[in-house]
Amino acid sequence: MKSLRNILLPLPAFIIVCLLLSVPGCTTDECLQNKTALPYAGLYASGDSERQISVDSLKIYGYGAPGDSILFDGSNPISSIYLPFRPDHDTTVYIFQYLHKDLAAAGVADTIRFVYTRNPRFVSSACGVSYVFDIENIESTGMLIDSVVSPQGIIDNMDSENLKIYFSVADDGN
Repeated sequence: MKSLRNILLPLPAFIIVCLLLSVPGCTTDECLQNKTALPYAGLYASGDSERQISVDSLKIYGYGAPGDSILFDGSNPISSIYLPFRPDHDTTVYIFQYLHKDLAAAGVADTIRFVYTRNPRFVSSACGVSYVFDIENIESTGMLIDSVVSPQGIIDNMDSENLKIYFSVADDGN
């Protein structure tokens, strides 16, 4: 006949095995960080590189991309926006369409064309490859957008503002 001790002895081992099996093994926690190079643009007043502005009545959409999807519909004022680049091309074009009644009636819109070199970078076996974009040229039509700059010259996976879009704004007397 088995003793009570022989029956209870395997019980702690069973509990330990259950606990070990409930702990996740390999995870992709390392991929929770920003591993994609995603351009983040701040909107600024022309002539004052520190004065961030809010722009209303502005619709932003891609040109030449599949579906030409709208990034922003102009429903609220914005002071910054993510402008994803096309990883399958060396250029990305965005249209900034002004929805204010007088500007919309006149068909005023700006186009920004980003020209870049795509450089794949191996992140890890769990995360795969990410692109870093080396900015070669930025062109804008100059209707209300005065200029666009990439201060670092690259778009990498750092979660920070890596584009500045300068708008010609009316002086409000301040």
